[in-house]
Amino acid sequence: IFKTPEIYVQSITTDKYGNLYVGTAPKGVIYKINTKNEVTVFCDLPAIYIWDMVVDSDSNLFAATGNDGVLYKITPDGTPLIFFDSPETNLLNLLVDKFNNIYIGTEPDGVIYKVTQAGQAYVLYDASEGEIHCLAMDSSGNIYAGTASGVQAHIPTAPSGQLLTQTGVTTSIFKEEKAWDLNIPEELLLAQPAPLYQQKTQPKDADTAQKVTGIPMVPNCVYKISQDGIAQKIFEVSQALILGMSIDTQDNLYVVTGNKSGVYKISKDNISSSLINPEETQVLCCLNTINDELYIGTGNTGKVYRISPSYEKDGVFVSSVLDTVTQSDWGCIYWGETLLEGTEIKLSTRSGNCEKPDKTWNDWSVPYLLSGEKIMSPPARFIQYKAILQTTDSDKTPVLETVSVLYVSKNQPPKIVNFAVEKETSGTPQKLPEAKTNGKAESKPQAPASLKPHHQMAQKSIHWEVEDPNNDSLQLTIFYKGLDEKMWKIIDKNTQKKGNCTWDTLRIPDGKYEVKLLVSDMPDNPPEIALNAENVIQHILVDNSSPVIESLSAAAGTEEKFIITGRVKDKYSNVIKVQYTIDGQEWISAYPVDGIFDSLDESFQITTKSLTSGGYTIIVNVFDTERNVGIERVVFEIK
Repeated sequence: IFKTPEIYVQSITTDKYGNLYVGTAPKGVIYKINTKNEVTVFCDLPAIYIWDMVVDSDSNLFAATGNDGVLYKITPDGTPLIFFDSPETNLLNLLVDKFNNIYIGTEPDGVIYKVTQAGQAYVLYDASEGEIHCLAMDSSGNIYAGTASGVQAHIPTAPSGQLLTQTGVTTSIFKEEKAWDLNIPEELLLAQPAPLYQQKTQPKDADTAQKVTGIPMVPNCVYKISQDGIAQKIFEVSQALILGMSIDTQDNLYVVTGNKSGVYKISKDNISSSLINPEETQVLCCLNTINDELYIGTGNTGKVYRISPSYEKDGVFVSSVLDTVTQSDWGCIYWGETLLEGTEIKLSTRSGNCEKPDKTWNDWSVPYLLSGEKIMSPPARFIQYKAILQTTDSDKTPVLETVSVLYVSKNQPPKIVNFAVEKETSGTPQKLPEAKTNGKAESKPQAPASLKPHHQMAQKSIHWEVEDPNNDSLQLTIFYKGLDEKMWKIIDKNTQKKGNCTWDTLRIPDGKYEVKLLVSDMPDNPPEIALNAENVIQHILVDNSSPVIESLSAAAGTEEKFIITGRVKDKYSNVIKVQYTIDGQEWISAYPVDGIFDSLDESFQITTKSLTSGGYTIIVNVFDTERNVGIERVVFEIK
């Protein structure tokens, strides 16, 4: 009805004659719109912002301004007077009661002032928040205060769904527990502390909010202050500023927000409804008339909208995109409704495989007329429904209460995230013979002799981690076989999606083996649609045999030293260490003749220290990469 030359329509009010007053920024101009929609400049104030305006019973207009924090009284002929010069920077909202007392919400101290008709100011309420941005009063004298700061809370959002799984099959139901009307939702309940259905796209809102200047990351709230000064929090909204409030003749409270624009309705019993989200980024003010028409003023750009209390003949609600995570077949669609005479609800669906509907999505289906009809949209990952609400009586509306979409996800194979075979490390490591202080060996094997490995040295640890896109229960089977064998043998069966088992290789021959992990979703699917995944690790070495020491001998050298020679052979694993001890004293390492341990066959030559006459026993230990130990001794005498 009116487009201003200003950037912002900051406030709006009306007098008892039906004239509208529109406060703008940044030039502080107040426009008057009469009942014939004729517009004139009513007053030009020396202020940047006209944050709010009210009219008393004598038709005086009061204007709350910033950044000077002055309350102006403007007589019916447009003459402005300074009525209260506050210590605050901004007077953000005004109320006038039946006694012509003025109530003011302020910032930066979050004080609510009461100013009498004579101009005497009192502090009514000092909030812990820094900004009381808007005020409203109901017929009982309760004051509602909207703040610009607060603690983390949940924002009332458009309806969201909940996944409910049927027993025995991968079937889920989207349940939308909200209600919508043709034009203005009557009872769209405030969302619970945690959303019923977490949409995949939801986290993006927070990211976007951080990039948009002016969107607070803390919520704003509405307090209800009784006549005795007791304050109660009744509403919270996050990522938005509460910029205006208004009350209709039924004591319903309306709240408008920006920079995330929204219009909310709070009933007398504190039930909150999300009404509309205008395309403009800011809804700066709102006003209810005696006919319960709601006017809202917007910024970027400045527009005035009127929301009628009557219902349109046709209304459409389009749901958010519902994500089934995987490709799905659709079942039936169910909905709950309240229909009055002359009203009707029809639903349609469409589906697609990208998160945002585009040209690749299927067209809207033919409308479903009865709850429980089979969904006609093609199989896909995403689905969306549209509710068409109709009435032949502008005073009546159908109400859509619940919507449920039944689907079954197409079965997908399990996924093996990790599968590994490692040497067992949980057992006690094998120890070499220890030397005693008297120079005698703790254990002296009979020549020739070999030290067999402990049982834990023959064990291998198998680790796995698997997952299933359908969240099915899984059956895991682990097999082994030799490289030259055809038949797989079972090591272990398991149902854990992340776990491990031990493979005891002591009872199988040394050699190269393959180990296979087979994962099946058979526990939750019939055989004809069950799917498997498998992974095979090849060339797993099983070597439990000790390296063999051959041709171990001792011969006299020069300077009363002896030379010990020998050869180490291993069938499967490289030799990695040779050490010896003389009569159980300290162990001394020795290198192979070629200077490097790099093969299955190594020769060594040991030159002892100078020895005095007498008998000696030299014990030689050799090791392979599988921690197997071979041991031999040689006995000689010096005369």
